[in-house]
Amino acid sequence: MIGTKNSRHRVLTAGLALALVGTSAACSSGGKESGASATPPAAAGSSASAVPTATAAKTLEISWVGANARGKVEDNNYVQQKLEAKFNVKLKNKKVDVNNRDQVNLMLASGELPEATFFSANDAKKLYADGVSRAIPKDMILRYAPNYARMLDENPPGWQMSLVPGKTDQYLSLIGIAQSVEGLNWGTVYRLDWLEKLGIKPKGNLQPVGTTGVRPRIFFTDQAFTLEEEAKIFDAMVNQDPDGNGKKDTYAFTPYNDTFSWWAANYMGAFGLGVDGAGTGFDMNLEENGKLMTFNTSTKYKDFLTLMADWYKKGYIDPEFVTLNRAKAWEKFSTGKIGSAQAAYNAASQPIAGRPPGNLLDKDPNAKILLTPPEIGYNGQQGAAAYRPVSLLGGYDFIIRKDVSDEKLIRILQMFDYLNYDKEGVVMSRFGELGTHFNWEGEPYNSAALPINGSNADDKFGLGYYNFGIISRQLLTYQTPKDVMKLVNDYFFNKDKGMKLMIQPARFDLFKETMTADLIGKYGEKLKTMTDEYLLKSITGEVGVASTWDDYVTRWNSSGGNEIMAELGKAPKTADLLKK
Repeated sequence: MIGTKNSRHRVLTAGLALALVGTSAACSSGGKESGASATPPAAAGSSASAVPTATAAKTLEISWVGANARGKVEDNNYVQQKLEAKFNVKLKNKKVDVNNRDQVNLMLASGELPEATFFSANDAKKLYADGVSRAIPKDMILRYAPNYARMLDENPPGWQMSLVPGKTDQYLSLIGIAQSVEGLNWGTVYRLDWLEKLGIKPKGNLQPVGTTGVRPRIFFTDQAFTLEEEAKIFDAMVNQDPDGNGKKDTYAFTPYNDTFSWWAANYMGAFGLGVDGAGTGFDMNLEENGKLMTFNTSTKYKDFLTLMADWYKKGYIDPEFVTLNRAKAWEKFSTGKIGSAQAAYNAASQPIAGRPPGNLLDKDPNAKILLTPPEIGYNGQQGAAAYRPVSLLGGYDFIIRKDVSDEKLIRILQMFDYLNYDKEGVVMSRFGELGTHFNWEGEPYNSAALPINGSNADDKFGLGYYNFGIISRQLLTYQTPKDVMKLVNDYFFNKDKGMKLMIQPARFDLFKETMTADLIGKYGEKLKTMTDEYLLKSITGEVGVASTWDDYVTRWNSSGGNEIMAELGKAPKTADLLKK
């Protein structure tokens, strides 16, 4: 019932099934730097750019695949010309779709890997072991990509990630970061027009989240409802005809029969629990009575199921949810029969087509929406699972082919730093030329870059093609309308508020030091099915939670759960990882 990890609202989540012919072990190129850079050494933490206007008199040819490679990029495009002129290189574009597993596997099997390549799966260790990629020395990162190095400094355990096994200063890849999920990702939306009709006053000072489009009809407050208050609201939504059609045909909310985290994260947070998109709970674990366990075997989860079963019995939950996947449940919200939904902050504050609440606002010009933080539980608990457990780092790899010389690696690192961290490079490579491809919404470099007449088409101009999976706060500012960015900064991503509401696992195998993944491969699907079935049957009342809970937990643990949790217990404590 509950979706896979690929349903976690991720960007570029194509997996790689590598079938490579073994070659000699990869190693750092023995080539010298050859005096190729005019850039002086820079310590980590330096804000100085590592980019000279001309890196060397010698032109280097470099093949490259970036994050937006979709197989259609035009050669000699706008971004390519700018990079070639600035860095004295000749770039070769690889026509491959990095989201297409078959295309990526074919590229690898045929030995046609570009010299600098973006991967959307964590396969750096495999690629290195198979002799496909080379190591990246730390001292070269510090000198030629100082802005990236500073990012690793500021986001522990940055320098400990993607290390070559057995080394402390050699890296398998450059890794990504998602500062777009640096704070709380989820909020709750309610039909504000229904609340007004029902005489229910929201808490706090309501503010529209924006001034354009449908945003003036979305109001935000930083005051959340408690579960007790929400139950009263739900009762009115179901029993007091909020849509005025004289029929009892409205519901408080609609769960999905997949992607648990997309409808339940806030409710789980009200019980002090995190939930992960795979539903088996290994990422989102906790200690209860001194024992490590997954969320779905904790007594807090039992309490959550008991509440959901009670609300279902009272008619608050749309009974059709058992037949609705996420997309169908979203469609149901757009019919105007559903009173609330969990929504990612960006889907609520910057409406996305097809998702609540934007899909309803697009259809009904009279609908109004209230956006609040997550519900507050009976014991004052509130929050949601961290979108990326423990660290915002990872998820992507930028690897360097095994035969790339140090001379070329210098040039690649300089371009990488420029493309992803230098404000000139970020804007040029992602948005184009001011006045031709985009205009600033407000103050330059402190507002959104708004495309002119669709001029952000990446295939034609190369916009986004050469970049990496790095979503910095800087880039987020350029991508987000100013009024929405204010909401982001004032609450959801405010480290004094939003970050404190993110629920982390008790233990996390960040560096893959245990055999937990192998045991999940052995038992995971069976345990997932067991969890899914019990969730569905509990909510709908097919089984009573109180009378069946102990048996469910015993079956889950004896079906491989105990083995997995014992192995996961060898992983570092999250609290210790966050100290580094």
